[in-house]
Amino acid sequence: MRLIILAAGDSFELDGFSKLLIKNPQTGKSILQGYADIFEVTKITIVIGYRGMEVMHEHPEYEYIYNEKWQMTGSGYSLSLALNEEPCIVVESDFFIDDSLKNELNKKENYVVIKKSESRNLNSFNALVDDECVVGMYKGESKKQDPILVSLFKESNAEVLRNWKKNGIESPHLYIGQTYPYDVNKIPYLVVDDKSIYEINTINDYISYVEKTRK
Repeated sequence: MRLIILAAGDSFELDGFSKLLIKNPQTGKSILQGYADIFEVTKITIVIGYRGMEVMHEHPEYEYIYNEKWQMTGSGYSLSLALNEEPCIVVESDFFIDDSLKNELNKKENYVVIKKSESRNLNSFNALVDDECVVGMYKGESKKQDPILVSLFKESNAEVLRNWKKNGIESPHLYIGQTYPYDVNKIPYLVVDDKSIYEINTINDYISYVEKTRK
């Protein structure tokens, strides 16, 4: 199993600071170190872009792919640069993940993570669910209290991986949740809460997280 981390964005709302290097105030570990501890994989591949040298300098032990078009492309295109038919876990560089999820994230078969949360915005991706699978997604205001689609997937089907790569190349401005081939595959979901996976997108997100750890 391979871990693909998508970290090509400019982190504009974090003053350009690489999200993978943000430290968890509880553990002292960076997001990248947290991923390395949580996911049981044989190889870690990181797709970098803006200020990617910072991450490579701190962690030369991993495999890197440079998205030269990071200014004009979304994470779906970054993923297409790394995907092959090898089973993989795909995650964006935004999350503090609680250790309590380790067993489930590694033992469970193919999945996409979703969460029911009141903390969402108009840029959130919402999941369309059917039985115990995600069958599609949409962006913006939730229509029927649909759960948030978290950018964390596990996929081992070679045909799905080929289609996912193809979609990312053909629609380079989209994100991984948008380029996943729902038309050829219903992917099971794994439900989490805000305490288990906390997303850092802005300085205020990090301030809020630090404050929560002090209570």
